[in-house]
Amino acid sequence: MRAVADALDVTPMALYHHVKDKAELAALVVDAALRARPLPPPTRDWQEDLWAMAVWMRQSTTTPALARLRREYQVWTPSMLRMTERWLSLWQQSGLDLDQAVLAATASSMAITGVATEEPHFRGMTLPDDATLATLPNARLVFEQEYDSQAQYELVVRSLITGLHARLSRADAVSAIAKSTARKRRPATGKNRARRNR
Repeated sequence: MRAVADALDVTPMALYHHVKDKAELAALVVDAALRARPLPPPTRDWQEDLWAMAVWMRQSTTTPALARLRREYQVWTPSMLRMTERWLSLWQQSGLDLDQAVLAATASSMAITGVATEEPHFRGMTLPDDATLATLPNARLVFEQEYDSQAQYELVVRSLITGLHARLSRADAVSAIAKSTARKRRPATGKNRARRNR
């Protein structure tokens, strides 16, 4: 609160005339930052739209302070909820049933947000020295590889989208077959049992 008050050239107590607590102030800051970056326009291709949204998510997390504010104060803002609404809508366009679309939306959102928020930390870390990696050839290869963050992010996101859709589509098909088979194999009762015994 003090930093915000200093930036606005007011006292911290003056801020409380406009917000009830730090969480409300954090929500306003996060929402303002997200509103400054409009959601990408839809293309009618659900996979490309999910990719565009993932790029938007990554660009929206370039300020580590925003992710920290969101985590620390556990805020959901109108802009975040609009993004969530759109994200699930795109998964519904994929042809998955509603339960599977919700599962795909939740899992992919958490995974992509995790990659996007952790990536800057990873890039900023000091790499292990040669002595530490001397007996770890595979680890050495990981750290010596040229890092194209955009290409790796795209690989992860598109693989996640494609993989979740394929796996959940198969689950839908298996579930539909199981339901169909269950209807055909109803237990014989009364008249049905008598017909079978003839």
